[in-house]
Amino acid sequence: MSSLISRILKNKHFNNGVPFFLFIFGSAYALREFRSVRYDSELNPKASKYVKPEEAFKDLDKKQNKIQFAKSKNTLDDDLEVYDSKVDTDNWEQVRGPRPWEAGSIPEREAKRFQHSPSVAELTRQS
Repeated sequence: MSSLISRILKNKHFNNGVPFFLFIFGSAYALREFRSVRYDSELNPKASKYVKPEEAFKDLDKKQNKIQFAKSKNTLDDDLEVYDSKVDTDNWEQVRGPRPWEAGSIPEREAKRFQHSPSVAELTRQS
């Protein structure tokens, strides 16, 4: 029996796998316990099951406790008509973007370098 236990203890799956799975499942259990404090009303007096938008954003508007969301007066059809009037979808041309391996497709730019101050060694050589 002791040889069986010693073989199990020397097994690489036991030495590496068991601590790994203990870490994974143990950390999941620990995180669940720690996060439960956030929602437990006995431990955390600020915990509430349902938060209304008025409660969540009450600090934003001190005058009113109601949230005023900006509602669009236009319908989707109106917005589509505005888009169609601005964009000509009948006459368009598909233009391929520049490719870095094609010569001249991307204009060359001068590299901007930071001017470093001379080092202490250079200053002592000059003087």
